[in-house]
Amino acid sequence: MEEEPSSFQRSLAAFCRATADWRRRKAEEYDRDARNLRTAVALDEFADFVLTLPPDDHRLRNLQRLAATGDEFTPDQRVLYELGRFRFHHPEVGFEPFLETLVTLAEADRGEAGRFGGRMPEGDDPWR
Repeated sequence: MEEEPSSFQRSLAAFCRATADWRRRKAEEYDRDARNLRTAVALDEFADFVLTLPPDDHRLRNLQRLAATGDEFTPDQRVLYELGRFRFHHPEVGFEPFLETLVTLAEADRGEAGRFGGRMPEGDDPWR
């Protein structure tokens, strides 16, 4: 028996679909650039992929820990940027490596967490 997707998975999938809709609007705005439609289709397919994963998939758990507020997917800058450009420049990127990339980017986003210059040496951070 297949497990139902978690609330986080549904939130991530909904975010991907909303971003796909945004890309479709961009395709109308820039009617000569088919990359927008390619990204929209890829994001819809990625949303479907996310919903097929087991809820305890380690990548999903890590992504939730790093880029969620509770069960809501709330990505920061790098994850947002990458999601909006999935298969835009590189149509061959697979779902598995893309999910792993999102986790890596979420780790980097969390590492900065308001420290816009990145991490500083011990004792050098004026905000701490």
